[in-house]
Amino acid sequence: MKSYYHCLSIKANNYIWLLQDKALEITGEAIEEIENGFLIRTEKSEKYVESLKAQLNAYAKEIEAIVEEEIKLELNVSVCANEDWIAKYRNSITPIECGDYYIHPSWHTEKVDKINIIIDPALAFGSGHHASTLGCLKALSALELKGKKVLDVGCGSGILSICAKKSGANVWACDTDEVAVDSTKENMRKNGVVLDKVFLGSLNRIPQERESFDIVVANILADIIVVLPLHDFVKVQGYLILSGILDKYVSKVLAKFKDFKVISQKINTEWATLVLQK
Repeated sequence: MKSYYHCLSIKANNYIWLLQDKALEITGEAIEEIENGFLIRTEKSEKYVESLKAQLNAYAKEIEAIVEEEIKLELNVSVCANEDWIAKYRNSITPIECGDYYIHPSWHTEKVDKINIIIDPALAFGSGHHASTLGCLKALSALELKGKKVLDVGCGSGILSICAKKSGANVWACDTDEVAVDSTKENMRKNGVVLDKVFLGSLNRIPQERESFDIVVANILADIIVVLPLHDFVKVQGYLILSGILDKYVSKVLAKFKDFKVISQKINTEWATLVLQK
């Protein structure tokens, strides 16, 4: 272990969770959430840290182009005396209880009266702590999943897919990010489940599955939700669970799915989760 490490502080006025996911994708390093941002600690070189800063700046610009909204990104680097910060980080991660689900990292003990889901936040996208993921978990908990056919669009870490599978559903999962698909497969193995289909890509890969899913879940940006033909893949009387939606974009999403019945509309720290029925 080196005598020092670099600590990169990332703060932004919005879309912190997307920046976290990108940082995890790029680095594989542990991150620690702070107010309005997160920290990355690494023993790698100053050149590596500068490259990481450049990649995060570029990614923020990509998000801005998609959402047509400015992201005020603050990146600061400090050099710190080394300590056992991995253990410190692990101690900072708290498990989540949501309905029947108990989501916890691999170093925490399981609960015998819960459906245990192992997700290591440092290695995956989506640990259940973000308001949009938590909203989806609550929505899934409220529905009967046993024997249902579920599609998770933008599966990330696979947390929602694995929860649905452990509740007895037939689960398909997809993501346009190869790292996310690999992460879902790794978390399948950790949780001792096999999803029915996991594939790289989006709905255009499965045109034959239109109107075949009882539940379609999409925890992605509102601008992507309104572009994807999600409604085409839900059975009549089936459900759409939509999240990753800032509250100011709710009306835009509801307008896209005006033919659906609104079952619930819940907002947690400016993030909305919608449950709609076809």
